[in-house]
Amino acid sequence: MIPIPAIDLKDGNVVRLLHGDFKEQKIYEIKAETVARRYEEDGAQRIHVVDLDGALKGVPTNLNLVEKILKSVRVPVEVGGGIRDLKSAARYFDMGARWVILGTKACLDRGFMEEAVQEFKDRIIIGVDALDGMVATDGWTRVTKMKAVDLAKAFEDFGGQTVIYTDISKDGALKGPNFKEIKTMCDSLRIKVIASGGVGSLEDVRRLIGLKKANLEGVIIGKALYEKKLDLRDAVKSCLQNA
Repeated sequence: MIPIPAIDLKDGNVVRLLHGDFKEQKIYEIKAETVARRYEEDGAQRIHVVDLDGALKGVPTNLNLVEKILKSVRVPVEVGGGIRDLKSAARYFDMGARWVILGTKACLDRGFMEEAVQEFKDRIIIGVDALDGMVATDGWTRVTKMKAVDLAKAFEDFGGQTVIYTDISKDGALKGPNFKEIKTMCDSLRIKVIASGGVGSLEDVRRLIGLKKANLEGVIIGKALYEKKLDLRDAVKSCLQNA
């Protein structure tokens, strides 16, 4: 398992939300590319970038900022937010993204999900965002009647290789991940799982390591890094020690 630092973009700024609520955002006065370089210097092996405006509008919106991030670091970057057609995915790949994260469109259109996996293979990641175990879409503003585990299994059946599982109720709260649901997701799948939402301390990272799930590939950490509740270098060290 590796720690994956997150950079969320909205209105040209680096921000963090609370429980995915766009009204509960905090703006950090720092350039996105500066954050990315800092993460790389601190040992990140991978960086997670989300275009929040894109997630809401359904089309990539902060392309210029994403491009600056991609040009600023050598470590691989995964990008999500508003990617709802193959053309948008291809554009990010051309810009240098290693992986593209699909959310709303893939959740609502299984045909698109299958097509994306066939076209881009393991470079496609699906973001399974859930509230009370049910999938949320459209920038987390709409909760469906689809079970998160069922969506992840469908992606696996189509040949997908990696799922990012986010518990919205935990996201940005710094009170710990939903360990139970993360374990359930790992147990339900053969493919890789990346946990997201709620990490607030080094102890949270250690507890995730302690789950001892071979397919738990990483954990996305956001607000805890910005609020200095957790040092990325310490998280990297803990993961390496338990590799």
